[in-house]
Amino acid sequence: MRGPHLVVLVGASGAGKSTWAARCFSPTEIVSTDRCRALVGDREEVQAYSKQAFELFYFLIAKRMELRKTIVADSTALDAGTRRKLLDLAHSHSYPAVAIVFPVSLDVRRKRNARRVRQVPDVVLVSQQAALEKARADIGREGWDTTHVLRLHEAETTVVVRLGADVRSSVAPPYDIVGDVHGCYDELTELLARLGWRRDGESWSHPEGRTLISLGDLADRGPDVPACFKLWIRLHAEGKALFVPGNHDNKLMRYLQGRQVNTTNGLAASIEQMDALPQPERSALQAAILQMVTEAPPYLMLDGGRLIVVHAGIKQEMIGKVSKSIQAFTLYGDVTGEKTPDGWPVRRDWAADYRGNAYIVYGHTPVPKPVPFRKTVNIDQGCVFGGRLTALRYPEIGFVHVRAGRTYHQGPLGSALAADDADTETNSG
Repeated sequence: MRGPHLVVLVGASGAGKSTWAARCFSPTEIVSTDRCRALVGDREEVQAYSKQAFELFYFLIAKRMELRKTIVADSTALDAGTRRKLLDLAHSHSYPAVAIVFPVSLDVRRKRNARRVRQVPDVVLVSQQAALEKARADIGREGWDTTHVLRLHEAETTVVVRLGADVRSSVAPPYDIVGDVHGCYDELTELLARLGWRRDGESWSHPEGRTLISLGDLADRGPDVPACFKLWIRLHAEGKALFVPGNHDNKLMRYLQGRQVNTTNGLAASIEQMDALPQPERSALQAAILQMVTEAPPYLMLDGGRLIVVHAGIKQEMIGKVSKSIQAFTLYGDVTGEKTPDGWPVRRDWAADYRGNAYIVYGHTPVPKPVPFRKTVNIDQGCVFGGRLTALRYPEIGFVHVRAGRTYHQGPLGSALAADDADTETNSG
């Protein structure tokens, strides 16, 4: 399992939850209601101690979350209120929450119960079975980041629980980090040349062995989305480039998967350009796009955690974690749900509250210039809107820009993007 998680065991008495947890996790990672009963009242079997035991149970979980530790919540978790409270704790601490369901039959549990020194009344076993079936029906709608239903043989072995792609990369600096491309292929290749990358047929390389990093949104709006993806897919396969998906890449991925998506806001241009390719070429490119985007992490931790590359942003407490809510934040930023008069989303300035030590490079919302602020910098200068395509050299913290050939799509800042007369290469100052 990558990074700190909240793992919630869901199952009736005799399902083997505690045995499985002890096999798969260290003792300090497991917070058990039975153990909490013993701590508060000396005897774990006395249900009259449950109120105090659950208070300690939630307290210990919250304290481990404050220290960014993995927690295995070992209770039956058959009650929806218990699961809701655990999910609320996870969300309040930006923790990915995993539900592990143990659907062991009543007959198996009765046989196990008969071998126990301290047996559970049969009426409890029966009522828990009904509660388990209801929990299985409800759990998919409760907001868990992922759910695993263990088969009987899995519950009796060591199962590795995984959630999401690994956000930590061992690829060492130096890096060239590129802002939102949006199908602007000519500008992308011009930028690579200015960064010192050399073209050799269909591929590129850098004499200093630098790694190219995209912070997302290769897709939509611009004139040649397929060419941008082909270039990045090749360099990614050759180990010369890394990729973090943007919201437009994510939307294109969902369309290519056959899911229902709205084709407005630039996706229609990507679809038209993909459909114009010869069928064998289109099929191969579609498969390659799906593989790169679906396997990509929502953000990257680089240079030993000193650098974060993300599409729209990330809060300090989210770094090192992966969950559905964190992924949404990395794709869309801190959205309010409101729209500007021109129809663009209103977003809160998450960077204004950032106090972390890692340097965060992001894009998504076009701004006229890349202005470092509290160890964050936005390098989306709205190339597709007639602005510039920007790259950040790291660890130098210098910026390289190329101007858009023209305005390909009407954007939120209008002429403000194109009016900036900064040099093609600048330092952060």
